[in-house]
Amino acid sequence: MKVKHYPRVSSIKQARSGDSVEHQENMLLEHSKQNDDDVVEVLTDSGKSASISDDKIKIWHKDGFVYAKIDIKKRLGMNKILDSLSNDDWETLKITKWDRFSRNNIFSQLMLIYFKENGKSILAVDDSNDSLVRDILGVLGQKEIEKMKSRVRDVRQMRFDKGIMVGRSPFGYKPLIKDKRIVGFKIDRKQAEIVSDCFKMASEGHSYSEICKKHKLKPQSYYNIIKNRVYCGFITFEGIERKGTHPLIISEELYNEVNKK
Repeated sequence: MKVKHYPRVSSIKQARSGDSVEHQENMLLEHSKQNDDDVVEVLTDSGKSASISDDKIKIWHKDGFVYAKIDIKKRLGMNKILDSLSNDDWETLKITKWDRFSRNNIFSQLMLIYFKENGKSILAVDDSNDSLVRDILGVLGQKEIEKMKSRVRDVRQMRFDKGIMVGRSPFGYKPLIKDKRIVGFKIDRKQAEIVSDCFKMASEGHSYSEICKKHKLKPQSYYNIIKNRVYCGFITFEGIERKGTHPLIISEELYNEVNKK
């Protein structure tokens, strides 16, 4: 049988937990060797960070048809595999586990149909290929993503309730870390001076191009600074705003003066 191998990890955590691309490829090679398969190509996708929206699907209805749109731009290996589906030089895509192929059960089901329509199949060498078991595994994988989303939101809500910024450090701040947890944010002096001067120059009537040129900022970066109320002490989460516990870089009066123009 002519096969392609698709080892994949979507996070550094997976790679470090013994499920690395190299480990998966060794497993796939051993399986193909035992079955005397001809390995045509090895394609991989190695994510750098965990994604809770992996293979996110948009579905809509129009003119009596239901459409599905799945963003897999970052999965370069998968794109190459799909581009070669009509080729006659291979028959089966080998993966290790279904949750390495995707944790989105709908995506996996659509791919199985799409492969079959093109005379191809997908074979998991370290998971059951029974359709019922596969569906159960897919649902469990989806539930894990939902639990992950819930845990992430709970952490963000807890930080917001304590007056701590929810997302990444905005320009001008850096995190305070204790016991590997972010417990607050402090001012990055060098960056904060730029933020402060941007507001000062804007209040004095300088154009955005002058300010960007002085501080070597892109226009979008300048806009992100000028419109961010975090610098005068506010934080937001899911559309709700409150006072934060982080130190201010500018006053609320200066922010309002610049943004009323």
